Amino acid sequence: MTDAVEGIRWKIEEIDNEILDLIRKRMGIAISMGLEKVDKALPVRDLRVEEQVRTRYLARAKDVGISEAAAIELSALLVRESVEAQARLPRPMKPRKVLVVGGAGKMGQWFCRFFVSRGHDVKIWDMHRKGGFPMVASLEQGVEEAEVICVATPISTSADVLHKIFRLKPKGLVFDISSVKSPIIDVLKEGADQGLLVCSVHPLFGPDASFIFARNLILCNCGSDQAISKFMPLLNGTGANVMESLVEDHDKLIAVVLGMSHALNLAFFEALHNSGFEYQELRPAASTTFEKQMNTSSSVSQESPDLYYEIQHLNPYNAEMLDTLISALKEVKEAGSEDDRAHMFRIMQEGRKYFEVK
Repeated sequence: MTDAVEGIRWKIEEIDNEILDLIRKRMGIAISMGLEKVDKALPVRDLRVEEQVRTRYLARAKDVGISEAAAIELSALLVRESVEAQARLPRPMKPRKVLVVGGAGKMGQWFCRFFVSRGHDVKIWDMHRKGGFPMVASLEQGVEEAEVICVATPISTSADVLHKIFRLKPKGLVFDISSVKSPIIDVLKEGADQGLLVCSVHPLFGPDASFIFARNLILCNCGSDQAISKFMPLLNGTGANVMESLVEDHDKLIAVVLGMSHALNLAFFEALHNSGFEYQELRPAASTTFEKQMNTSSSVSQESPDLYYEIQHLNPYNAEMLDTLISALKEVKEAGSEDDRAHMFRIMQEGRKYFEVK
């Protein structure tokens, strides 16, 4: 290696350190802005300002020698880090006594950490394991003391757990986080009919999520408008994207969002397994599309088989959605085997039209 090359690398390292120092300065200013938002009770996100930052970076992209895609990615990264730091700032709110049932599980632990970060007093009840948070002596004691009860048990056991909780007549808000609602709709609505504060939540992210900023969450109404109004303040200042829905409408949507997407990835790595090629053989030949799909499927393969089974098995709308998927795959196969290109062109055109921003 020549001295000239080594010298250039030193200069690049020096500039990298200057960039990191500027990021540190930017983060400090973002925290100051966050404190102002807390003081004035302003929302943590301002989409108008985020768009201004994006536009600013796009305008300078050519000037600084980077692509527009890189400028968008860079602006989104800095905005996300800034807003996540702001969202972690404590906001004045009345501390609640929170019970997480199933609190030793991965998502149970996530909600424990989330509520603690918001200044709440968190305890758990879990029949099988101990978590890193204080455990109540009994479910009865936990329900009696709690102002908020989060049910983070497996889908297949949630109905039984909710029944037990409702029989204890909880005085505070009760919500589950099940990915499929059909097995528990009746018990949820029964609880609401009894005048209990019951709603149902589906966080569309896993336990590895660092925070809830800009992540999607479905909030289902089970018949208690008051429960919805009680739940929303728990998210104040987090920047979460909340979609409200009737609990009866949840599973049909999730059959597409989770049922089909999970099935696609399961089928993809099952097909790879049966392809005759080893993973290490395919990586050097990966196209951009294949690499993205392979990375997603690799991540899916590390998820809980129990959860993936329950999402496929317990959602009554999954079979119909997977039939639609199988039919679509057959159509793609047919279009690729025809001498006339028109069929494939039509499929591609329909896709472009579907993804157009309305």
